[in-house]
Amino acid sequence: MHSKKIPIINSSKNKKKLPNFIWAIILSLIFMYGGSLMGSLATVPLFLALRNIPLFFNNKDLLSLLITLFSFAFISLLVFFRVKVIEKRSFSSIGFNKNNWLKKYSLGFLIGLAMMSIIVLILFPFGYITVEKNPIQPVGISAIASVLVILFGWIIQGATEEIVTRGWLLNVLSTKYNIGVGLLISSTLFGLMHLTNPNVNYIAVINIILVGLFYGLYVIKTNDLWAVCGMHSAWNFAQGNIFGFKVSGLDVSVGSLIDLNLVGSDFVTGGIFGPEAGITATFILLASIGILLFIDKKRYFSNKPLKS
Repeated sequence: MHSKKIPIINSSKNKKKLPNFIWAIILSLIFMYGGSLMGSLATVPLFLALRNIPLFFNNKDLLSLLITLFSFAFISLLVFFRVKVIEKRSFSSIGFNKNNWLKKYSLGFLIGLAMMSIIVLILFPFGYITVEKNPIQPVGISAIASVLVILFGWIIQGATEEIVTRGWLLNVLSTKYNIGVGLLISSTLFGLMHLTNPNVNYIAVINIILVGLFYGLYVIKTNDLWAVCGMHSAWNFAQGNIFGFKVSGLDVSVGSLIDLNLVGSDFVTGGIFGPEAGITATFILLASIGILLFIDKKRYFSNKPLKS
């Protein structure tokens, strides 16, 4: 007998207690920036404890990035507090159902890796990617320890952004208004939150909004948050520490399995912001959304959420 699953959409028994879209956006920003501040203070003891370990002592940038990514956990704690204490809901109601969670997460992680790998496979044959001959970071076998360590940080960071934008914001706005409003606002805010990243441009913001639409649609169609947490973490991890690109404009040169450079037209590749700012990523994201909608029409997703 299957256990009853709590739908993400319409998961609150009293819509009147949910915030309107303005207050929901403000709360999301409080979660993100307030939680980051809390995390930056709370992780100081961890930084002090790890800084003399050889791996980190010899690669101080690795420790700094790891601590930054770990600090995102405090953002999630704020959201969990809001959901459990104020809204009085279970974690299942934001998409964290325990059933087959590892399988769902692993599938999402593989999808995220595949999407970024396809971008590389498109760009490389046309000469838009070169291999760095004089890397300034550990690469290949010498980077394995650093890559595995930083993966844990990306797992926390990717999950946190999904918990805020898809698990909570999409959730409450879709319940209070409708799915279209929830999807549009959560995706747009997700894109706009990257406006302060280095070397951002309009294609980057559009692509990040498209990422939000893809993840949001996946959550709506599957009633699950585990998979998009995996996708998000794998997407960032692949960019920065498998292929050696910048991640949303941020330099994460702490170790990479391969160190690649984007060359040629920034419009095509994304340039110094990374692949997210290129039209190639736009094509992959639109294709991914199309494939998701196509397989949904084929009734691939059996766990449909309730319509609002």
